[in-house]
Amino acid sequence: MRKFLCYDLETTFLSKGQKRPSQRLLEMALCDNDSSYSRMVNPCSKYSTGEEVIKSLEQMGQHPVSTLRFWSKLLVEKGALKSNIKRSSIETQAGAISTLLVRSDRAKEHAGAYSVAQWLYALENHHDKVKVCKDYLTKYEVEEKPKSLEFSTVEDTLKGALKFGKGCTWVAHNGKSFDMPIVKGNCDRHDIPYDSVVFADSLPMFRQKLDMDSYSQPNLYRSIFGTGYKAHHALSDAKALLKLVEYTADKESCTFDELFKIKKLPKKIRIQSDLQDISGVGPKTVLQFKTKGIHNRKMLTEWVEEHSHEDFLREFKGLYRYKKLAAKLYNLSQ
Repeated sequence: MRKFLCYDLETTFLSKGQKRPSQRLLEMALCDNDSSYSRMVNPCSKYSTGEEVIKSLEQMGQHPVSTLRFWSKLLVEKGALKSNIKRSSIETQAGAISTLLVRSDRAKEHAGAYSVAQWLYALENHHDKVKVCKDYLTKYEVEEKPKSLEFSTVEDTLKGALKFGKGCTWVAHNGKSFDMPIVKGNCDRHDIPYDSVVFADSLPMFRQKLDMDSYSQPNLYRSIFGTGYKAHHALSDAKALLKLVEYTADKESCTFDELFKIKKLPKKIRIQSDLQDISGVGPKTVLQFKTKGIHNRKMLTEWVEEHSHEDFLREFKGLYRYKKLAAKLYNLSQ
């Protein structure tokens, strides 16, 4: 039995005409029940100034404006940049990101007697002046956590991820369309083999196993667990997905291997019906209604008028939130 883990990416935005494998990493994370791997990524070849960051993104075929808007938001939410940067110009955002990338390089370059985190803290509090920081670190024992972040290269990030997840099945939500081609594209550019990895997509599995109004990961999580999480941050997304997959495996009383043996759904389950306009009614519920000769909302209303509340609970027991649906339908019919 292969080991399963969940992974997630945060990425740049592509310029028009570019394809998914050309997208660059900004953050990557993988996790299983016991451990995790997470890296912030610097995809730029040159970044000593904001102008170089913008030019580097353009040369890679990325969309600078969309990328910098998202990258800035991501770093603000991680506490590495002040919130007002989200309202700043693209040039200002690029400059702020350049400062963080260069600071990370300096911290890693000088780390030794003092950790990268200690160097980051010293640099961000002393205008990135290395000599001043050396004196400061010599005099004071730094225990504070820096706001600045350590960034890895794309190559180092991928090699570390593949070492962490060697021989595993990597699961991502909508991974076939998004995460998988990006991982493969970035590996191919750096001649990094990934043949030890099997990629799996949780989206078709959830569509088959769970009857939901929406299958976006944040909506699934909120519907099932009644709360949100810090979405669009790689490690948080990966951990949330793992929790969702475990929930589904427990619900189905099966292993992860069995869970991801996806069978193609019957064609009629994928046919849109006005029954799905009813909150709480998904494809599986529609299919079950059709086995009772109910093909649209009008026919459902007629069935409800001709049958009791107890009849509905007995006939449709086991459907997603069938008790709530019954209460709603019979309240409406009164």
